[in-house]
Amino acid sequence: MMAVIRSLAVAAGVAAVAVGAPAPAFAAPELSGHYVETETAANDRSTTDNWYFSSCGDGCASVARKGAKAFGQAKLVGGQWTLDVAGETAMCPDGSQVPNALSAHYTWNPSTLAGTVQTTADAPECGDPAGFQVTDNIQLRPA
Repeated sequence: MMAVIRSLAVAAGVAAVAVGAPAPAFAAPELSGHYVETETAANDRSTTDNWYFSSCGDGCASVARKGAKAFGQAKLVGGQWTLDVAGETAMCPDGSQVPNALSAHYTWNPSTLAGTVQTTADAPECGDPAGFQVTDNIQLRPA
């Protein structure tokens, strides 16, 4: 019985030290407001879009286009912002559009706001088969 009590007392003392030790201060980078997103393809063709971020908690930001509902939530994962978007419309060079044809996985550095987007064709679109993937560079900048 004495051994059990001694073990419990030691365990309680260790727990008190672990609970009482202050955690290091860490503030997740915040992403809020209007940003211009520029996507540059391998052929140096660029497109721009206006993104509006609003906080949805620590390390989380809802992303919307002006006057529209949020199309995704950016999350801070492993020190990088990530954003997954599905059901995007493909805009073909001939002017045609293919709704719900694309999904995209964005990642960017919270300090430089530079990163990449990997786009996947979820359905045949613009002459590309389903499963076709392309990776482009992105750059965000405050508007």
